[in-house]
Amino acid sequence: MEKRIAELLTRLMAMKSFTCSEAENEPAEWFAGFFRSLPYFQKYPEDTGLYPIPGDPYGRSIPYALLRGKKPDTVVLSGHFDVVSAEEYGPAEEYAFRPDDPTLEKLLRDFPLDAEQRRDLESGEWLWGRGAADMKGGLCMHAALFEQFARQAESASLDGCLLFVPVPDEESYSAGMRGAAEIFLQLQEKYGLNYKLLIDPEPTREADGALTLSIGSVGKLMPVILVQGRKNHAGHFYEGFSALSVLADIYLRTNGSLEFSDVYQDEACVPPTWANLRDRKHGYDVSIPHRACGYFTALSFSATPEDVERKLKRICTEAFAAQVEKMDREYQIYKTMNKDTRQDHIHYDPYVMSFHELCAVLRGRDVAAFDAFYAGAYARAVDAVSRGKTSFPDATADLMEAVLNFSNIQVPVTIIGFAPPYYPPVHADHVKGKEGYGSAALNFVAKLSEEAYGRPIRKEDFFMGISDLSYSAVTAPFDYEKLSENMPLWGDAYRIRFDTMEKIAIPSIIYGPIGRDYHTYAERVNKHSLFHVLPETTKALIEYMWNR
Repeated sequence: MEKRIAELLTRLMAMKSFTCSEAENEPAEWFAGFFRSLPYFQKYPEDTGLYPIPGDPYGRSIPYALLRGKKPDTVVLSGHFDVVSAEEYGPAEEYAFRPDDPTLEKLLRDFPLDAEQRRDLESGEWLWGRGAADMKGGLCMHAALFEQFARQAESASLDGCLLFVPVPDEESYSAGMRGAAEIFLQLQEKYGLNYKLLIDPEPTREADGALTLSIGSVGKLMPVILVQGRKNHAGHFYEGFSALSVLADIYLRTNGSLEFSDVYQDEACVPPTWANLRDRKHGYDVSIPHRACGYFTALSFSATPEDVERKLKRICTEAFAAQVEKMDREYQIYKTMNKDTRQDHIHYDPYVMSFHELCAVLRGRDVAAFDAFYAGAYARAVDAVSRGKTSFPDATADLMEAVLNFSNIQVPVTIIGFAPPYYPPVHADHVKGKEGYGSAALNFVAKLSEEAYGRPIRKEDFFMGISDLSYSAVTAPFDYEKLSENMPLWGDAYRIRFDTMEKIAIPSIIYGPIGRDYHTYAERVNKHSLFHVLPETTKALIEYMWNR
């Protein structure tokens, strides 16, 4: 097993399958060829293939393969083969993709390493390089197991069904897993599959001597806030109203705010983090910023997009009013200092609306004119994303501003929308009709790990790293239509098939090899965990879920 996993990993890591690029097609084709080469699929070629992601700008596809057993109870193996870029390796970058070459470890000796990293490097117990931990190591472990089970399937001795679906794009927008949900549904309807568990081999964390197994995954929503103030020359400061002042106040009230932190038993979401905040000027001039925009990540265990929107409307209204009051208070003092001041007070009414509400106003004026305008603006935004000129969040901000321009609203206003990607929170114990499956898998692995390897397993209800598990089931339903209405890029460019997710209803867990410092030049995976412990425990877990 160790030799086979290492062999597969050497091939897969050599592929520089950077996320959101055509390079992701190479591992997809490789997996498709790997599946076709197995004798089982020479007998049943209809149960493997490449599923093209509809409308994907990079032409990416999803490889899949189904081993059919004696009964329809099915375990799914899945994980992503895209990786983040590797420029932080500097002169060692070319060796970050060669796990069989000792050069990377030699070069890393001269890198800034902390005590743990240096200790791991000296031990020889870790395999280093881009994707070793996140997550080509786990995928290759699954591939080696799949080969073994395929031999059983040849002799019709497989207790249940095993579906392997490695996917692209997890590191960016999860186009792979969103598309894979359709594969799950098609196979479910064709063969009457009963999905019992999905295992995602994201690298496992160690905490207090125990390994972590996650039976859920945190939700992620990305609000976009667009503020319009009142433009004027900087020399007429009190006759304008800076959009940046309002947006900065909103930032201070939301960034790190525990008001947004959901709690589940003894776990809590980390508070929001802003990823972008700036004015909308395209060059320098001496005017007061007319518009400003930013976006942030709001994580959740249970909060719906509607819950977040309600909080943001209140916060944006309070921030707007506070900035008007502050400006007027300071203006009253300024009047005592400047003889030419004439205005009595500075006052603007708070005006906060959702993107959907703005569109409804414009459709109420002239539905045909607005729909024609929006179709063109949407197409331009999608084209910019497809050509790699911008990101989904930035394209969302651009589209929101284009609609505001079209509205010809001249008063100060704040618009709230949502940008892709959206990750619904999910928990394997709460899948309808399969309640408790996540804990059952956890308890089985914990007992086996403790008895066979002396390693305790620590339960994590929600994986905080955001993952593809979000698209395996719906465990916290909400109004899907309202989300789509407030997400400007919803449609051909970005869509989540919630109806499909409800039908497939797959309890999912995260259980992979021990990994450390992924997304950095110190990324590494523990050899003993990858080559020995995980294959044995994962194999036993698959067989347990078939017969549970």
